[in-house]
Amino acid sequence: MRRERVRLSRRHRTWVYASFGVLFASGLSWLVAQSWLAGGEAFGESASPLVPWSMKVHGAAAMLVLVVLGTLLPGHVRRAWNARKSRGTGAGVLGLNGLLVASGYALYYAGGEQSRAVMSPLHWIAGLVLPALLAWHVWEGQRQRAEKSRWRRHRKHARSGAEAQRRGKDDAARAPGPQLH
Repeated sequence: MRRERVRLSRRHRTWVYASFGVLFASGLSWLVAQSWLAGGEAFGESASPLVPWSMKVHGAAAMLVLVVLGTLLPGHVRRAWNARKSRGTGAGVLGLNGLLVASGYALYYAGGEQSRAVMSPLHWIAGLVLPALLAWHVWEGQRQRAEKSRWRRHRKHARSGAEAQRRGKDDAARAPGPQLH
């Protein structure tokens, strides 16, 4: 039975890291612009000009991340779940992404100042946590892969040592005995 690969291809990893990177950077730039660059001095009474641009980039990156997440579900997520690999961190990454999608939707479509007062901090705190959780998930997968590789090397060496011992006994049994003249 052939085992299916869980590790993403280099191209797929590039799409995942790039899309999540742009999403994180645009969200962080919005948070910085909204929290520290807004005010009455530099830009008058309005928000920083970075706020609308970072929101536009963030919205586009969010759509791209949804597509990328969709490409992970039928392959990477299904195979890893069935192989019982990195389930805890993987479920955490998926759950946190679900929370971000729901809170982003609520911020954009379910307006209202009461819901925004709750959803906005929830969304940006989850967004700040996601890169650390994603890094932990990647590290966990690499650790499991390295552990499996060490186990395979150990098994291979143990097997080759046992075969050498067996071959030594077989060769001794086949060797001609003392010859009488």
